[in-house]
Amino acid sequence: MEFGDDDRMIYLRDTWKESNMICDVTPLDPSSNGIWPSPNFTDPNINVHFWNHAFPHLQLIFLVISFLWQFLHFFLRRLGMIRFTSHMLSGVLLSKSFINENTAARRFFASEDYKEIVFSLVSGCSYMMFWFLMGVKMDIGLIRTTGRKAITIGLSSVLLSTLVCSIIFFGNLKDVGNKRSDNTLSSLESVLVYSIQCLSSFPVVGNLLFELRLQNSELGRLAISSAVISDFSTSILASSLIFMKELKDEQTRLGSVFIGDVIAGNRPLMRAGVGVLFVCLAIYVFRPLMFYIIRKTPSGQPIKPVYLGTIIVMVSGSAILANWCKQSIFMGPFILGLAVPHGPPLGSAIIQKFESAIFGTFLPFFVASSSSEIDIWALVDWNPLNGIIYIMVTSFVVKFILTTLPALFYGMPMEDCFAISLIMSFKGIFELGAYALAYQRGSVRPETFTVACLYITLNSAVIPPILRYLYDPSRIYAGYEKRNVQHLKPNSELRILSCIYRTDDISPMINLLEAICPSRESPVAAYVLHLLELVGQANPIFISHKLQTCKTEESSFSNNVVLSFDKFHKDLYGSVSVSTFTAVSMPDTMHGDVCMLALNNTTSLILLPFHQTWSADGSALISDSSMIRNLNKSVLAVAPCSVGIFVYRSSHGRRNINDTVLNMSSYKVCMIFLGGKDDREAVTLATRMSRDPRINLTVVRMTTVDDKVKDFSEWDKMLDDEHLREVKCNASVDVFYTERAVVDATETPGVMKSLVKEFDMFVVGRGKGRKSVYTDGLEEWTEFKELGVIGDLLTSHDINSQASVLIIQQQQLMI
Repeated sequence: MEFGDDDRMIYLRDTWKESNMICDVTPLDPSSNGIWPSPNFTDPNINVHFWNHAFPHLQLIFLVISFLWQFLHFFLRRLGMIRFTSHMLSGVLLSKSFINENTAARRFFASEDYKEIVFSLVSGCSYMMFWFLMGVKMDIGLIRTTGRKAITIGLSSVLLSTLVCSIIFFGNLKDVGNKRSDNTLSSLESVLVYSIQCLSSFPVVGNLLFELRLQNSELGRLAISSAVISDFSTSILASSLIFMKELKDEQTRLGSVFIGDVIAGNRPLMRAGVGVLFVCLAIYVFRPLMFYIIRKTPSGQPIKPVYLGTIIVMVSGSAILANWCKQSIFMGPFILGLAVPHGPPLGSAIIQKFESAIFGTFLPFFVASSSSEIDIWALVDWNPLNGIIYIMVTSFVVKFILTTLPALFYGMPMEDCFAISLIMSFKGIFELGAYALAYQRGSVRPETFTVACLYITLNSAVIPPILRYLYDPSRIYAGYEKRNVQHLKPNSELRILSCIYRTDDISPMINLLEAICPSRESPVAAYVLHLLELVGQANPIFISHKLQTCKTEESSFSNNVVLSFDKFHKDLYGSVSVSTFTAVSMPDTMHGDVCMLALNNTTSLILLPFHQTWSADGSALISDSSMIRNLNKSVLAVAPCSVGIFVYRSSHGRRNINDTVLNMSSYKVCMIFLGGKDDREAVTLATRMSRDPRINLTVVRMTTVDDKVKDFSEWDKMLDDEHLREVKCNASVDVFYTERAVVDATETPGVMKSLVKEFDMFVVGRGKGRKSVYTDGLEEWTEFKELGVIGDLLTSHDINSQASVLIIQQQQLMI
C-alpha cells in the first residue's frame, strides 16, 4: 500500500522526519527485500539499501560490536582483565569521541528514526536478561549463613562511606531543593556521583567473582553476603535520593506526596501493593513451581524446552509489571531469577541456554549503546572536571578504607582485606546503567556522564588483575574455619564426602564408612559423589539424585551407586544420612566439583579411592588410572577440609566388616603415629573407629633410640603427647598403645614389614612437608607422593601387604 502524489511515494515501511516531529507509518516493515534488487517490483524506490531496515541494521551493529569486543578481549584477557572492560572499550571506540557527528558512520550507529526505538528495546531486553541470569546464578541459601562479619563490612562499605562522603562534600548539599540557587544541577550531580560511587551492587560483585572463578571461595562468599547487605541498605538510600529529587522538581511539601495518595487512593499506593504482592507470588508460587518442574524431570534428563520458554515469558511479564510499578525494569526479572533454584538441573539449564547469547552478544550491545554518548573532547575546556574527578577519587578512597577496617577488625589477612575492599569497590554494568538513566533524565550533564563512563572503564580494567595477584586461585576453596575431624565437638555429626570413580569403589567405600562407626549418638552424614568423565561435546552436568525423584525405565550410569548407598542408609537408619550426586565433567575440572560440594556442605573429610585396584586375592593389578591419580593430587592441593585416600585390598577374602561377626573374629586396625598434624588427624579418626566393638585398634608410635635427636619442634611434640594422652585415657574406647624404637630411617621399612601381616587395615598421616628422622632419605624412593612416605611403603610391592591403607591429610588452613 502507498500514499502520496506522483512526486513522492511513502511506503508502509518508511518513517519520515520533518521539522521536530517524527511520523511513524504503520505497520512497519523492519525486514528488507534482500541485498539484490528484486525484478518483481516495478517501483525502483522499493529497492532501497537493505541496511535502511531495522533488523538488518541491528544485525550489522551486532556483528561490528561482537567482533570488536572479542578482538579486544583476545589481548586484554592476557592482562587479567574481564569481558566487561572489552565491552566498555568497544562502546568508547564507537562513541562521539572517535566518530564525528554528521558522518555516515555516526548516523549508522546512532539512528534517529524509528530504528532507534528498536535499538532501545533490544538494549532494555538485554539488560533485563542479564539481571535475570545473575539472579539465577546466585545461591540464596548462602545468604542464610551471613554472619556479623558480612553485615559489618556491607553496612560500613555503603552507608558509612556515604555518610562520610556527605560530610566531606557538605558544601555541595546545601543547594539541593533551594529554588534561589543557580547551581542546583551541579549539587545534584555531586550527590549522584558520590552516592553511585559508594554503592556495591550484588549482581556486579557476583559477575566479577564468576569471571575470576572466586564465587565458591571463602572470600567470594563473604563478598557476596556483604553485597547483599549493601543492596538492602542502598534501597533505603535510593528512596531518599528519589524523594530529594521530588522536592527539587515538584517543590512539594513534606507529607503531601504520601498523605494525598492515601486519602485519594491514588495509583502509587496501588503500585506499591502490587509490588509487594509480586514478591510474595515469586516466593510462594513461582519458586514451588520451579521445584515441581525439577521433580517432573527424570534423573539425568534435560529440562523440557517448554518449561524454559514459559519461564522466559514470565520474565518478560515481570519486567512489564516492574515498569508499571515505576521501578526499574530489571527488578522483576532479578526477583524471579533469585526464585529459581540455584544449580542443576533447572538453574544450570537456564544458564547454559541463554548465557552465551546474553553475555556474548546482547550485553555488549547494551554497554556500547549506553556509552555511545561519550565525548572525550568536550572535557578539554570543561571547568568542573577537576571537581568531578576529586569527588570520584575521594569516594573510592573512603569506601576502600571503610571496607578494609572492618575486615582487619575480624582478623582477616591483610591481602584478603585489600581484596575484599577492591571487590566491593568494583564498578560494572549496574553503575553504567545508573549513570545512563541519570543522563537520560537530565540529572547529570554530558560531561559528567563521560567522566563517569571513563572511570568505570578504568576501574574495571585495573581491579581484576590486582585481585588475581592478591588472591591465589589455588586457595579458592581454602577457609578460615577449621573443618576437620580432630576439632569436631564430641558426638557431633561427622560430614563425609565419599567419591566414587568406578563400580569397584562402591563396596570398599561403604565398608570404610561403616568402619567409622556411625551411631545415633554420633551420626555420619555421607555425601556420595559419582564422578564421570565428560565424553564428546556435551556440556558438564551436576545431578542431585535427592531432588530428582522422577525415574525413568532406562538405567543411568549412577543407578548402582544410588541403589547401593540407599541400602546402606536403610541398614543403618538413624545413624547415617545419605545424599547422592553425579558429576559429569572434564578431568581437569573434576576436582572443582569435589571441592565445591565439600565446601557447600561444610564436610570435615573427603574420601578418595586410590587410582589402582587389585584382584580379590591381591596378586594382580586390575586398573591403574593416571587421570584418577591427577584428580586425587588436585583435591589434596586445594581441598577445603581434611582428605583421605583409601587404598583398598581384601584381607584373606574378607569383603565387608560385617563378615567379622560370621567369622567370630575382629577387624584389626593399626594406626602408625610419627607426629605432626596429619598424624593427629589420623589417630582421631582411628579412635572413632575403635568405638565399634568389632574393631580392635592398635596405635604404634615411632620413637628414636637417641633422645638427643629432635624430630619435631617442642610445640608439635607437646601437641602430640597431649593428644596421645587423651586417646589412652579415653574410657569409651579400647585402644592398645605401643611404641617402636628405631635408630634412623633405614629401620623404618623393616618395622612396616613386621606389621603388615598382623592387621587388616592401616590408618596413617600423609605428613606433607614433614622432615623426620624416621623418613629421612626415603622421600627420594617414594613412588606415589600423594600417599606420603609411610603410606607409600605400606602399598609398595616390596612389602607385599594385603591390608587396606587409609592415608589422611588434615585441612590446610589459610591462617
